[in-house]
Amino acid sequence: MEFQVLSEDNVRLYIEYLKAAMAKEPDMMIADRVDEEGILKRVGDPFYQGTVSLLAIENGNVVGRIEYHFYGCMQDGYRMAYVDWVYVLPEHRHRGIARGLFAEFEKDCRAHGTDQYYLIRATNPDADKFYHSFEGAELNEMPFLRKDIKRTI
Repeated sequence: MEFQVLSEDNVRLYIEYLKAAMAKEPDMMIADRVDEEGILKRVGDPFYQGTVSLLAIENGNVVGRIEYHFYGCMQDGYRMAYVDWVYVLPEHRHRGIARGLFAEFEKDCRAHGTDQYYLIRATNPDADKFYHSFEGAELNEMPFLRKDIKRTI
């Protein structure tokens, strides 16, 4: 297993992974299609450089990813990370890939002096089993606010 940060060098592998994920579990995806052209533009767009997509690559193919970003609180200096997305292709699950992605992510957190990370987790049985296995983690049911800013025309 190899871990690589998404870049212009491996973006085509990432797109193929997204197509496979979309074909296998469309209901688990947040988009309704793979926007190849948009992804090719975003991978070099400075706005997205603060987001890390870490890819798990096996035999030349992306089989999973974790996407995250760092941020901090100006008032108290607390340094945090938010995990935007974790997904492993179904046929590669239960082999330690997600655990490996989290281990690499936590290394990056330590390198950035991160105090804490969080994510909004899935609650299906497999996800529950996975997240309950984390040592020193707290699982909550917390309400959150979500508001779309982008205008619909």
